[in-house]
Amino acid sequence: MKKQWRSSIYLGVIVGLLAFVVIGLIPRESVPETPQERSQRIASELRCPFCNGESIADAQSSIAADLRELIDEQVSSGMTDEEIFDYYVSVYDDRVLLSPPWLGWGTVLWALPLLVAVGGLVALSRRKRNEVPVPIAASQAAIDDARRVVVADLAEVDVQEAAGELEPAEAARLRQTYRTEQLALADAEPAAVSVALRSRARTLAGAGVLVVGAIALTVAVVVTVRDRAPGDLITGGIASQDETRDLSTVTNEEMEAVIAANPDVVPMRLSLAGRYFDEGNFSDAVRHYLEVLDREQHPEALANVGWIAYLNGEIETGLAFVERSLAITDALPQAHWYVANIRYRGMQDATGAVVPLETLLAFDSIPGEVRDAAAALLDEVKAAS
Repeated sequence: MKKQWRSSIYLGVIVGLLAFVVIGLIPRESVPETPQERSQRIASELRCPFCNGESIADAQSSIAADLRELIDEQVSSGMTDEEIFDYYVSVYDDRVLLSPPWLGWGTVLWALPLLVAVGGLVALSRRKRNEVPVPIAASQAAIDDARRVVVADLAEVDVQEAAGELEPAEAARLRQTYRTEQLALADAEPAAVSVALRSRARTLAGAGVLVVGAIALTVAVVVTVRDRAPGDLITGGIASQDETRDLSTVTNEEMEAVIAANPDVVPMRLSLAGRYFDEGNFSDAVRHYLEVLDREQHPEALANVGWIAYLNGEIETGLAFVERSLAITDALPQAHWYVANIRYRGMQDATGAVVPLETLLAFDSIPGEVRDAAAALLDEVKAAS
């Protein structure tokens, strides 16, 4: 192969490697997003803390729904992507990021091939044919081969100059280099040979290193390239292994910490209040239910606060809260159960308990034990009315 062609190929490989990396470091051209699209993208890049490794965008839990609402609010308030991500990292640590920062293994995969390529370039650049001969072990056959190569190189210079592929000045420089090498080889013995032999080996090694670098960079591209959102880098990162979490394993204390950091997270607060309610911890349940009611008239919070008030002897107050819940929606089975019990047992109004119990029994979704208890109570109030 002609010298210039070889040089061009080496240069092309190096430039290609550098271009690959430079292109990877250039953020993709931003495309204008609507606030809804931006919220969706951000939610898809954040892990729901209590949703089995799903993104906030994909998870169906009430916690995820509330976090999506919070992201909408943050986007609407003018927070940048970085500020939003920093906020969630500060609350949940780096595990909340589904696409970790690109500084990490992704960077190593990109930088290592580049370093290999630079090594190949160094090996090639050190191939100087006008070096002083350095004795190394060599056979007579190797010396003869080197002499033939130099003669062929000189002939090739003549052909390239005649064809106009080499400028006269460059052709003269090459002839001087090859003739210097030829003189060194002329008196060479089997125990000594020109460094040109090593230079040729270095050339092959350098080219091999460049090929390895190209292959490694290709692997890095395949491993690390992901769909890039506007402004993202192709160097991405290798996502850490999902750390899934069953919501049932999340303690009340952990949920309290999340709510303290996100006081307006209504679904999560309702979930925790429901836990306290089921445990009979009514003081903590009421504390969270009242926080919810400060933000919205939620029927579940109204009904459960009413029941707690009734159990604490506040019969009229309890009935008022439950009836406010039913005024918002009559689709809450427990609210009908509360009204029936408050009227019958708290106010001795058997007649007023009939309709709530009949409505409760019309629900298909209530558990069997609740249905049995409601049917038994209905028989009792009908007998008493």
